[in-house]
Amino acid sequence: MRKILYSPGYGAGWTTWNSGKVAEIMLTYQPIIDAIENGDKMDETHPAVLEMVGYIKATMGKDSHVCVLGADDLEVYTTSSRVRISEYDGSESIEEEGSFDGWM
Repeated sequence: MRKILYSPGYGAGWTTWNSGKVAEIMLTYQPIIDAIENGDKMDETHPAVLEMVGYIKATMGKDSHVCVLGADDLEVYTTSSRVRISEYDGSESIEEEGSFDGWM
């Protein structure tokens, strides 16, 4: 089992508005998961979000692009499989591997 972050509200996607390694880090950044599970309200200035941005820039270069506009709508999702996150108008949805295997 693992916990991931996604932003289901409209406006800005959390991982889908980022790419590559940046999106991978944002998907499972534990301090943000912990903060949400402890009842914190996320936004672009929350200490855990700022810490994550600092971590990404320190490890991937100070010019790394990190979009955190979806922070105010973050939710934690628990899964035991690989996932694909889709986005429509900023609203992210999660599809688990093997959960849909044909047209209806």
